[in-house]
Order: sequence, then C-alpha cells, then structure tokens
Amino acid sequence: MNIRYRLIVPYAFVLIFLFAHPVWSQESEQSTKQKKSGGGRGMIQLSDQDVILPITSIEWGSPDRWSITSRYVHMFQTDRDNKTWLHNLSISLSPGITGGRFGIGYQGIFSPRSMPDFGVFSEARVVLLRTWGNPISAVPDRTYAGAEIRGSLSFLFNIGIGYYKQISDSNGNSGDLYGFHVGVGI
Repeated sequence: MNIRYRLIVPYAFVLIFLFAHPVWSQESEQSTKQKKSGGGRGMIQLSDQDVILPITSIEWGSPDRWSITSRYVHMFQTDRDNKTWLHNLSISLSPGITGGRFGIGYQGIFSPRSMPDFGVFSEARVVLLRTWGNPISAVPDRTYAGAEIRGSLSFLFNIGIGYYKQISDSNGNSGDLYGFHVGVGI
C-alpha cells in the first residue's frame, strides 16, 4: 500500500503539468500597448524622464582604486528632441575595491545638432565617501563628505576630481583628501 501512494503523487504531478502547461503557454491578447521596460543600451526606463543605468562607468582612482558607477537620472526637460543642452538630476553609487561613493548632483549633457551621436557630459555633485581595506592616500574605515566635478566625452572616457573632508574618526582627528578618477563610460 505504501508503494501505491509513492506512485500516485508523481502521477498526479504529471497530470497537473500536462493540463496546466498548455494554459500557461497560451498567449493572451493585450488591449493596451505595453510600455517598454528597457530603453536599450543596458538601461531601465522608469518613465519618460527617469532612468536607471546599472553600470555607467568602470574607473580607477584615489582613494577607492577600481570601482564601477551606477546611476539614477531624472531628466528635467520633457521635450528633448533637437536640444543642444539637457539638464538632469543624477544620483550615483560607486562601490570600489577600497572605498565607495554616493553622490547627488547636476548633470549637463551638451550635444551639438551637427553631431547627434556625440555628447559632452559634465557633472557637479556632493559626495559621501567611505573607505575600507587599503585605500590610496587615505585612512581605512573613515567617512568623508565632499564635492566632485566630472566630465566625459560620448561614453568613451571620463575624468573626475574631488575634495573630501573627513567627518568620522574615533580619535577626533580630521583630515582632508583630494581624489581623482579616470575611466571608461560617463
């Protein structure tokens, strides 16, 4: 009798799968046009003005050595066709090998009408920086607040410089730090 129950359970699952699978596989007709979730080039478009870019650059710099940058961008203009300047709010997260940065700032994109595939990205942002491991020219396990200025040419390469003031230290010592980053992306 025990063997009988052992065979009934798998048999029941097979029957359920046989009848349920065709129903799950049927395509349904959609009455409204579905909004595209991805905007292409590895971005997640939340709305017409909001986009998440999971990886926008790979960088090397001080103090966090190698890092990647992800960002959320809110575009202020709704009509962006044939505009020379685009104004955006940018929130970025840059985890690295020996530190990480969180930034909020203004991003401007200059794209001349004569070269639609070319753009110059500029960004000014306030940054919260945390170090760990063995950072370059910084003490590990410290938190800094500062500002960065960044620029990029058409997703090819970027460069950024920053000034950070230490805001956490168990000994009461404060320190200032200059940082730089170069990389591929914006």
